[in-house]
Amino acid sequence: METAYIAIGAALVYAACAAAAVGAFLPVLPGPLLSFAAILAFKLALPDSQLGWWNVGICGALAAFAQAADIFMSWMGAKKFGATWRGGLGAFIGVFVGIFLPPPALWIFIAPLVGAFLGEWLGGSGLRASGRAGLGAFAGSLAASMLKFLIVVYMAFAFSAGVFGLF
Repeated sequence: METAYIAIGAALVYAACAAAAVGAFLPVLPGPLLSFAAILAFKLALPDSQLGWWNVGICGALAAFAQAADIFMSWMGAKKFGATWRGGLGAFIGVFVGIFLPPPALWIFIAPLVGAFLGEWLGGSGLRASGRAGLGAFAGSLAASMLKFLIVVYMAFAFSAGVFGLF
């Protein structure tokens, strides 16, 4: 009977990881935090499974890192492409504004670009420098989404390895 519970629990974790993989690119789903919550719930529901607490802890640390990286990578992308503090602040604000603009799947990537551009342009930079800052923010936002996706995939593999002893 315990094998059935493990199979059902694993299927639920995999469903959460699939949703989290989509959530890496859509701000309406929390991405890595969703995967971690599912893995933690699995361990709490089935404490005698082979999944170790170290595995759960590493997944939690990765989820926290992914959230922090998501916030700061747009800002860092803008800075890398020559933005001043105004462009970095615009990109940072753009991330949060993009969450609330419909459709969020589009604006989560474009809003940091617009924010960095406006921050630089209103601060007195030319159109070319402002555009470079905006492109940097866009690149940072895209890189953050890819990082979150890769972390979710890693968490799914780490979960499989822990539960089924694959590695």
